[in-house]
Parts: sequence; C-alpha cells; structure tokens
Amino acid sequence: MNNPFAELRSSWRVVAAAVKGKGHEKTGQPCQDSVHWQAGGEGLLFAALADGAGSAKLSEIGSNLAAQTALRALAESFKTPAALRDDASAKAALKAALETALKALTEEARTRQAKPGDLATTLLICAAGPDRLAAAQVGDGAVVYAAGGGSLHALTRPAAGEYLNETVFLTSEGALGRAQIETWSGRAEQVALFSDGLQMLALKMPEAAPHTPFFQPLFGWLERASDLSAARADLEKLLRSPRVSERTDDDLTLLLARRMQ
Repeated sequence: MNNPFAELRSSWRVVAAAVKGKGHEKTGQPCQDSVHWQAGGEGLLFAALADGAGSAKLSEIGSNLAAQTALRALAESFKTPAALRDDASAKAALKAALETALKALTEEARTRQAKPGDLATTLLICAAGPDRLAAAQVGDGAVVYAAGGGSLHALTRPAAGEYLNETVFLTSEGALGRAQIETWSGRAEQVALFSDGLQMLALKMPEAAPHTPFFQPLFGWLERASDLSAARADLEKLLRSPRVSERTDDDLTLLLARRMQ
C-alpha cells in the first residue's frame, strides 16, 4: 500500500515513518504504532494511522490491522472524488471504515482467544480529493491540513476521555459514538497525520492548534525531496533525534503529504 514508486505517478508526494519510542527501547517492547497510505487516481489520497495501547499485549497487531482495514474501506468507498462531495455520504463512509476496523479487531481477538482490549488502538483516517477533505478519529493524535494560503488547521484533534489522561481506544466501550467525523470543503495542499507522541511538538495546547514552526519546515523539505526512500530514512532519523525523542517516551509516527499537481 505504501509504494513510493506508485506514489510518484500520483498528484501527491507522501512520506511516512513510525519509530519506537524511548520507553519501548528501554523495555524491549515493539513499536506499537502503524501508518499506511494509498494514492489513488484523480487527486485522491487515503491515509490511516493507529497508535496501539501501551498496556495491551497485542496492540502492535491491533494497530496494524486497524489501519490496514480502515484504509481498504476508504479506498473502496471513495473510488472517485465525487464520492467525497456529499457531506452526509462522506461521513457515513468514514464511520463505516471505523466500524469495519473495529469488527476486524473483534474477529482477530476471537481467533486468538483474546479480548478485544488486548488489541486496543487509536485510529485516525483521512481521505483527500481535489476539492474535499474528510477525516475521522478515535483517540489521540490529529489530522492537520493547509490550503493554498499556507495557514494550518486541525481537522481532528486529540480526544480526551472522561477522566484526565484517559485515552479512548477503538475497542473502548462507546468509542464509535465518541468518534470525531469531520469534513472540509476546499483544496488541501498539505496534509499531516501524527500519533500522540508528537502532540506536544506539533500542537499548541490547550487549544490543539497546529504549531506552524513544526510543520512549515517539514512541508518545505518534502516539496524539495527527490528520493522518497531517502526521505523516509531522513524522517525516521528526525523522529529518533534527541530534539524530538527527548520530549516523550512514546512511539513517534508522522505522515506528511503534499499535493504536487
């Protein structure tokens, strides 16, 4: 799904990376984040990012399964830009993608004779077309976009639970009822999805507004990148660098997309 050579023939330039956080390095846990994307025809882009719960024993499996399943559902629902333009239909398709991912987690738990909560994960999904942007989110992280003027906006934001520091996961009771499902009518030139490990760098709190000095250099770098495989390695290096990793023990995941046509 994340084929840089196929992406070069699309109207989007995309780079994404997920790296293990310091906390997981110390404990020997795997990276529990997952990120997947697919560039379609007619200016379409689909992306999914999931952050597995640190306390869930199968969360790295859950995050990967949720992201891949939701991404397939998005690509099936939005085969043409026209499918994105009706607001009610677009929101219904986003919710259906979340439901499909949750069903996949439930079935995987049953197969493994585990509880759905053992695969607990957040989930962010996004579909971008030539004149419409749609996103849904359960849990932390955010979907950020910029139009032609360059000003950044958060389409979805970190979702707080009922109690302080409580994260809502896709497998949490009533999670779908608390999901953020948002659309924006316009041409997004830049899009970013990130997990909660980057929230304190990428967002200005408490309003959860995008932090422009974080994003602008990254989007500028992406525009200049000519080798996307090298760009992914550079992004991984940045996420592992002290100036980023010293701000959090959590896994770090970032997807950057820039429209090129």
